[in-house]
Amino acid sequence: MGSEILILIEAVFIIGLILFFIINKDFTYGIYIWLLLILFFKYQKISVMDSILPDISLDRMLFVFLIIVFIIEILARKRKVFSLTKVECSMFLFCLFAVISMIWTGSIVKEGGKLAIGELLTGYIVPFFIFFISQNVYDNSSKREGFLKFIILVGVYLSFTAIFEHLRINKLIFPKYILDTDFGIHFGRARGPFGQAAVNGTVLGFVFSAIFYFLFNSDKWKMWRLYSMLLLVITPLAVFFTYTRAAWLGAVSSFTIISLVIFRQSWKVFAVIAIIFFIVAFFVAPFFLDYNTMAFAHERMHQKSPVYERLGLYAAYINMFISNPIFGVGFTKFSDNAPDYFLDVSMENISFQYTELKEHDTFAVVLAEMGIIGIALILVIYGSILLTSIKLYKNLRLYNLQAKSMVIIFWGCMAVYIINSVFIQMRYFEFVNSIFFIFAGLIYRMGREYDVKAC
Repeated sequence: MGSEILILIEAVFIIGLILFFIINKDFTYGIYIWLLLILFFKYQKISVMDSILPDISLDRMLFVFLIIVFIIEILARKRKVFSLTKVECSMFLFCLFAVISMIWTGSIVKEGGKLAIGELLTGYIVPFFIFFISQNVYDNSSKREGFLKFIILVGVYLSFTAIFEHLRINKLIFPKYILDTDFGIHFGRARGPFGQAAVNGTVLGFVFSAIFYFLFNSDKWKMWRLYSMLLLVITPLAVFFTYTRAAWLGAVSSFTIISLVIFRQSWKVFAVIAIIFFIVAFFVAPFFLDYNTMAFAHERMHQKSPVYERLGLYAAYINMFISNPIFGVGFTKFSDNAPDYFLDVSMENISFQYTELKEHDTFAVVLAEMGIIGIALILVIYGSILLTSIKLYKNLRLYNLQAKSMVIIFWGCMAVYIINSVFIQMRYFEFVNSIFFIFAGLIYRMGREYDVKAC
């Protein structure tokens, strides 16, 4: 066993003892620490030689620790666990089908003898687990509001970092690998610690949705209202500086959904927020949106090559599905097979990327790789979550405005997540997936609590 592994084990043991006492007080604190580890240390991994296990990272070890503590609490009857529904069953069946698919196509083990389950872990297994856990730990309104506060704090960091990236204030950018031109993609755009502008824009879209919760509920949380008002100004700028059309569309869609629902509830609140936003934007925007910035944004908005590449990818998705409609070509096998399927289609004036081919649609690639079975399970998952939130909103009484606001914010976040998922392969980005499914889990918990009270 190498010295790196021994040092890591010792550090994890010490940190584990500290975390045990933290989590024993409030399990959600452990979730936030885990999310921060993903945010800042995801790319610092250790590969264990001569082992079938995937690469080890701090966040993965902490996640295992969280699961162990969660199971102990269940066995000790400290935590009530809800029974499984069709959502959890569909999640389990999807992951099982993905594993069977990888075994069938021979992709379960990669070169060197390690399990090739990294994408399955970050895209599905971990987010689905955290969905189940969040249902059972976010058991009161204070903890649920705490989740939105966590998003707000992350938003303060990401928004200022995006502005610092745009203004080239390198001394204030953390972590420093953001400045490394060899790290990630989209250098020159606001990409944050993800090393990817589109993903950064997705999380900023979550932040932009979350701030309205504290703006709507004005009776308390004065400090969080101030944070939200600050983010109402700088987060749209941060989203803009990603220069990513999907992120722009997601943020605008979220704002539209939230605004329309709120306008129905209280047009005065909507009017005040809109007036503040436009006044501040009028005075602040000129300091950041100079000629070069707007020229680059105009160029990004009218850039056609990404559109052509995605059209080519959709041709591959469709042909792949037609050839393998039931089971697909195999989980993670799209990139290996796409060029062959694309060549069967003739499309004029559309260039196609033959090297380092990557998927750019979370749902279409499920259809191509896992066929009708896979996409049906995914649609059941997202459809059930959405229908549960709609049912919850309708059932909540008028006086429970805070709970209704929580559902509205979730709809905004879901719009951001779904829209960006159409343009990004989300299974690579654990932080984004986990944030969404934690939120979905606590909304699902609220729905099940209401059903129990109604019985």
